[in-house]
Amino acid sequence: MPKAERHNLIRPSLEDEIASAIQEGILGGQWNPGERLVEMELAQYFGVSQGTIRGALKYLQAGGLVEHRPRRGNFVISISEEDIRDISLMRDTLESLGAQLAAERISSEGEARLYEVVNEMRQASKQHQRQRLLELDLRFHRTVVEIADSRLLQDMYRRLEGPALLFLRMADDFYQEPQAIVDLHEPLLEAICSGDSARAYELARRHTDPDAGRLTGRYRK
Repeated sequence: MPKAERHNLIRPSLEDEIASAIQEGILGGQWNPGERLVEMELAQYFGVSQGTIRGALKYLQAGGLVEHRPRRGNFVISISEEDIRDISLMRDTLESLGAQLAAERISSEGEARLYEVVNEMRQASKQHQRQRLLELDLRFHRTVVEIADSRLLQDMYRRLEGPALLFLRMADDFYQEPQAIVDLHEPLLEAICSGDSARAYELARRHTDPDAGRLTGRYRK
């Protein structure tokens, strides 16, 4: 089990807090794609019961970051070249639709929520908090989907969040300057908040293509 500082966990949402801590560990490279997550070891590491770990892993299963294999246990999902193409396609499809609908339905409250996330991204960039920036990247698009106000779209996007996080982690090396990640989102923010649904759709539709191309290129070397 990797050595790191333990997280301060706050009840009553202990399972959710543990799930967030495991997710941070996966994004930080403590647990790698395809690695088995052993309940007993995690329980000892976090100082909680195996039942709490089991509940936390169910959160991560629902988000698509962890998969349960019968009679084998829980594993961080693996990402193949085909998976990269599929994740990129699904992200572009769902995020572009979300951006279009969000631009059509944006309110002052929704605008404030999006600006808050981007401001946090700017701070994380200035402080070179790359892992935090990855989480905020996904949070931005999740917020857009929530503003779109389509329950089915939200349900579909929730299932994509785990793979999308690993996709972002794998693509992070392409952005030597963290500000480049912020720069990608600011035009989309402006398009949504100005109600320009066609531009919002187009910007979001092309959002992941370059990263997917570069990632699949790695597999062929």
